[in-house]
Amino acid sequence: MANAAAARAAPKPEQQREPEVTRAKLLQAAIQVFSEYGYERATVREICRRAGVSIALVNYHFGDKLELYLAVLRYAIDGEAKMALFNQALAENTDPCDALRQIIHGVLERLSASHEQFGLQLRFMLKEMANPTPALTQVVDETLRPVYDRLRSLVGKILNLPMDHKKTRLCTHSIVGQITHYSQCQPVLSQLWPAMKMSREQREMIANHIADFSLAYLRASGAGPERAKAGHATAKRSASPPGTRLTSARSNK
Repeated sequence: MANAAAARAAPKPEQQREPEVTRAKLLQAAIQVFSEYGYERATVREICRRAGVSIALVNYHFGDKLELYLAVLRYAIDGEAKMALFNQALAENTDPCDALRQIIHGVLERLSASHEQFGLQLRFMLKEMANPTPALTQVVDETLRPVYDRLRSLVGKILNLPMDHKKTRLCTHSIVGQITHYSQCQPVLSQLWPAMKMSREQREMIANHIADFSLAYLRASGAGPERAKAGHATAKRSASPPGTRLTSARSNK
């Protein structure tokens, strides 16, 4: 009888999933409302109305409106998924060039696979970038900067330059720019290039082009041992506080 009572008391699988479903509903409704109104004009009441839940559940799952906004911002940046792509590529490839190619394919595919959902995330991020909130700095440091640093490190290995070198940063931003161009400019691309439907085959073609185009420059511009040594010294100097460099220059006179 005790076992039967315990079985009746145990939550059913759908009951266990209910908090996750409610949280997902709130996130989906919140990204819509924040995209339309921005943080200041958006209301928790409207978010809950669209999610079909009570206002109390925002406090239960997130705490308050700001924490809900932070959660939506993390969701839109998608840093954890991007970091997982990096970790997988680095684990599966010893050659940094092969790892970079796999990362380009993975990120482009993730950004382009669900056009409707990505469009919603993009509208939210454009609203945030047009009127940045204090939340942006926190979430960038938490989720985007680790991905950015990992990509800079990988590009630096191919160039044989430090990750803080100017050329490493420029090349990193060029790669990111190519990926975001194809993933974020689809409405314009469809006008300029009607045949470009971003089908799976076309995404494969684009990812290969970005990888080939980027690696051709990275390999051609890679520093040899002497240039790499000079690059490390330059990066170290540029990372030093201005007063330190001035003192060093005076002492050399």
